Amino acid sequence: MKAIGADVIWFGCAVGLGLAISTGYPAGLVAAIAMPVACLIPKSRKSAFRNALGYYMAGLWPLIPGARRYLGHSDSTSTAVLMWLCCSTLLALPWTLAWTPTSRLNYLWRVPLANLAFVFPPLALIGFITPISGAGYLFPGTGWFGLAVAAVLPGLALSLLGAIPSAARTSASMGMAAVIAFSLATHMFAESCLRPPAGWEAVDTHFGNLSQSPQEFVAMEAVQQRVARSSARVLIFPESVVPRWSDATAEFWRQTLVRCRARGQVLAIGAGLPLWVTNSTNRRTDAEIVKQYDFAAAIEALNGADLRLPQALTTRGSTDDSRADWYENTLLFIGAYSSAFHQRIPIPVGMWRPLGSGGVPLHLSGPAVIELNSQRLAVLICYEQVLVYPVLASMLQRPTVLVGISNMYWFSSTAIPRYQASAMQAWAKLFGVPYLTATNF
Repeated sequence: MKAIGADVIWFGCAVGLGLAISTGYPAGLVAAIAMPVACLIPKSRKSAFRNALGYYMAGLWPLIPGARRYLGHSDSTSTAVLMWLCCSTLLALPWTLAWTPTSRLNYLWRVPLANLAFVFPPLALIGFITPISGAGYLFPGTGWFGLAVAAVLPGLALSLLGAIPSAARTSASMGMAAVIAFSLATHMFAESCLRPPAGWEAVDTHFGNLSQSPQEFVAMEAVQQRVARSSARVLIFPESVVPRWSDATAEFWRQTLVRCRARGQVLAIGAGLPLWVTNSTNRRTDAEIVKQYDFAAAIEALNGADLRLPQALTTRGSTDDSRADWYENTLLFIGAYSSAFHQRIPIPVGMWRPLGSGGVPLHLSGPAVIELNSQRLAVLICYEQVLVYPVLASMLQRPTVLVGISNMYWFSSTAIPRYQASAMQAWAKLFGVPYLTATNF
């Protein structure tokens, strides 16, 4: 009876931690580091699964209203609930497998191993609200070492709570004291404010639903007016400000791009690039051509007598219908510099459709950083900001600036935008990298 009462208490703790992180506040991310303790301390594997499932169901409940609005079709509610249940169940499995009936000292390696499950595919594709997401708030500026400490910390706590010999308990207590001292020291010496490069600016917008043609036109006009008023060298706009780059879009932006080039100004704009297939022998897609395309030369052509549109942005008469509905979700760099950074992990089901047609392709091995004005940018596009894999893959490349763009219109009534912002801040703090975010609401 006593054991049952303890299990109920720990289940309540797990659900409480899930509800805490679902608020999106930094304190919730910090509290969630204790999640493995609440899940692995029960006396059975079944209880460990139940607690982990309770944590994820409580933490991911904002997914239901957000996905329902995002999907928008008649059965979106049932689809959203199914996604919530599937994600919660799958994410609970590593903690279920991490549970052990033997000595709790084993958690010193089993807990970090469970955390690793969310770093690599396939769980990396849905690795929401992981316990290590708040590491930057506990150990700012410590990078990979601080991340490792955050991953081991719950195992250290479990070893303290277990019935272990006094000598081992003393060692675990000393380890816990060292972690606390380490956290206090990092807060004392870490930079409180990491400033982005001078002349760089990120712009939040309130354009609402950009999938409607009239609103798309209004948004593009507002963006161009903002560009005209800005003296920033690099101006960053949110995801999907240009839902689809087309012939008409290129013509509409012509004069703005000419002015940007003359001022040495770079625009980083969230845009959708169609994946029309060319008739070339190497079968490159238009998105790949755009990535190498010289916008500066195109502007010169547009400004002269020959007003034909850039080949890379012109619809082919002989498109491949099987790819007509595919596009790249991109941060497009135009103006004084031209390039494109494609989203690596789009939202499963909503954007990346492994069992359907169309949408945004998956690029797990895509580039992690892009160079601009002597800076190395780690770009995280919307959904990638709540995952672990894209962040850590980028940090391996030693970026100097972290840039996040997103379109939060669909989720503005939930705590998801706040969680995303808190997660971005946590990663920036952990690795000591300045960050900029541009969000559309």
